[in-house]
Amino acid sequence: MFANTDQPSGEMLAGRPSTLLAALPEDQVPPYDATEAQREELPDYEPAPSYHCETHEVRLHTYYLRAPDRKSLMAVPYGPSSSGSFKITSRSSRLFSKKPDMDVWRSIRASAPTEDEYVAGIWFETDGPIPWCPRARFVRQDATEGNQTYKMEARNFSDWTISVDGTLYSWILEAKPFSLVLRQGGRQDEVARFTFSVRGLIATGGAEVGDLTIYQDRLSQDKAGVDVILCGLVTALLQFKKMGKHYRNEPGAIPQRAALPGSEFLYIGPG
Repeated sequence: MFANTDQPSGEMLAGRPSTLLAALPEDQVPPYDATEAQREELPDYEPAPSYHCETHEVRLHTYYLRAPDRKSLMAVPYGPSSSGSFKITSRSSRLFSKKPDMDVWRSIRASAPTEDEYVAGIWFETDGPIPWCPRARFVRQDATEGNQTYKMEARNFSDWTISVDGTLYSWILEAKPFSLVLRQGGRQDEVARFTFSVRGLIATGGAEVGDLTIYQDRLSQDKAGVDVILCGLVTALLQFKKMGKHYRNEPGAIPQRAALPGSEFLYIGPG
C-alpha cells in the first residue's frame, strides 16, 4: 500500500490550536483566543472535608446520676467538665405553694457547697388545656440574659417535648435498654442519651440511677444548653416516679464501661 502523502506534516501543524481546525482552509481558521481558553480551565477547588467522624457522634459530657436519698439527685461528671456537678432537690407538693417542685444547683467545688450556683426552678403544671397530660416548666436563671422560661409536656405520658428558641426537642422513652433519648424534631441524631442503671428510679443511698451522655449539637455547645438538657431530663425522671413508673435495666442489657479512677468515692451515703 502507498503512504498517504496528503497528510500535513508536524511542521505544518505547529502553532495550530486544534487538530480539528487543521482540516480547514487557512482563510477559514478562527483566530486563537488565549483568554477564552483560560476561562474554560477548571477552577481551583478547596480540598474536600473529612467525614471520618460525624459531628453528632462526638461526646461532650458524661454524667452519672446518683440518688443520695428519695428527694435528691446528684449529677457527677465523668472526668473534667466545665459544667461542674449538679445537685437536684425536690420537695413535697403543697397546695398554693409558689416554691418550685425541684431546685437545680451547680457545684464547681465539692469542698465549698456554700458557693453553689443556683441554676433553675422546676414546677409541674396541674392546670392546663384539655385533654390533660403531664406538663411542666422550668425557669433558668441567667445574670447576663435574665431569667428564661421553658415549657414541657408529655402528651403520651412518656415522651416529653420542649421548645428551645423555637426549635422543638423531645425526650423519647426507648427500651432494650430502657433509655431516654433527646432528639431534635423528627431527626434521628441523638443530642443526649440517658440510660437507666440496674436500680434505675428505685435507687437510693447514693446508688446510681443511670448515666447521661451529651453529644455535639447546637443545643449543647454552651453551659446554658447543658442546663436545659439536664433540667428537661430530671423533669421527666421525677414525673415517672410520681406516676409509679420505676424504669431500670437488667445487668446484661447495659454496655460495659471503663471505671473512673476513684469512682468509689463518688457515692454519697451507703452503697
